[in-house]
Amino acid sequence: MKLRLNLSFFIALTILVLAAAWLTSGQLGNTEDNLTNLNVNIENKSVKRKKVQVRESVSFPYSPKIQVTGETHASRKIIARTEIAGKVKQLNATRGKIITAGASILKLEDEDYPEKAKEAEARVKQREIEFAAANKLTKKGFRSETKYAESLANLQQARALKKKRQQDLANTEIVAPFEAVISDYFVEIGDVLKKGDPVAEMIDLEPILVKAFVSEKYRSSIQQGMTAHGLLIDGSKRAGKIRYISPVAKKSTRTFKVELEISNKGNKIAEGTTAELMIPLTPRAAHRISASFFSLTSNGDLGIKVVDQSDTVNFLPVKILGGSDKEIIVGGLPDKLRVITVGHGFVEPGDKVQIFKEN
Repeated sequence: MKLRLNLSFFIALTILVLAAAWLTSGQLGNTEDNLTNLNVNIENKSVKRKKVQVRESVSFPYSPKIQVTGETHASRKIIARTEIAGKVKQLNATRGKIITAGASILKLEDEDYPEKAKEAEARVKQREIEFAAANKLTKKGFRSETKYAESLANLQQARALKKKRQQDLANTEIVAPFEAVISDYFVEIGDVLKKGDPVAEMIDLEPILVKAFVSEKYRSSIQQGMTAHGLLIDGSKRAGKIRYISPVAKKSTRTFKVELEISNKGNKIAEGTTAELMIPLTPRAAHRISASFFSLTSNGDLGIKVVDQSDTVNFLPVKILGGSDKEIIVGGLPDKLRVITVGHGFVEPGDKVQIFKEN
């Protein structure tokens, strides 16, 4: 009886152990799965998106401009010289004053130039009479062709001398070839001059030019006839047209000379004053970005951080076109942007973020 009891107890205990083992194995499997799911949930909950503030920016057409320092120049400048020898009799213009084209600026002593002109004129009349007589006789056969040709040559020579004598007389007075200003006289009354001596400098200030040198990278962007501006020393801004672009660069600086022609009624703008040459270039899409919004990559590239439609951070390099210390005008960007204005220093490209728009 005791043996049966022990056997029954042993069988029951065995069944209990097996049942417990089976139950335990199932619970362990479920527990491992549950732990895995719990860890994933914990990780997902621990990765919180960083918050950034963004500003929506829309591009606008921006006309960048070249601005270089130059100076004003007369549109024409000549040195008046004597055509004949003689003594200065009069200075007929005032330095710094406008004179009209054809106005006298200097008179030489007549000396014997009037008499020589009269003599040459009389000689022409004599030769004309001689030629007329020779012509009649030749036609009637009383004079040879040789004598006729000689008379014609004498007449032509006399006419040439008359023209020269008249020109010499006219050259005793030097006149302005165009409306100009006498910037300086080089002679005084009583000076004896040789042919070709300089007597005065004449400049044309209407229009006036602003000349400057621009970088070679802008050479192809500038066209003759395009509108540009000159910023003068008095602060006034004058519009004009590009008159000349040098086809040859200055070797030492690799820059090209550019001339802007602007109106100068009354010659109020003097030659040789400082002026800024401002040339607008072709308009392009641009954005205004605050200087504090920029970032630098490890390679030194300048750009901004933006958030795309999937709320992912992107870095966009920019090209600076202009602006001031506080606001920079940049190009090379899409037309519409969400620029990170607060928090760009704490996020990196590829990060998912939670955005807040500026008020």
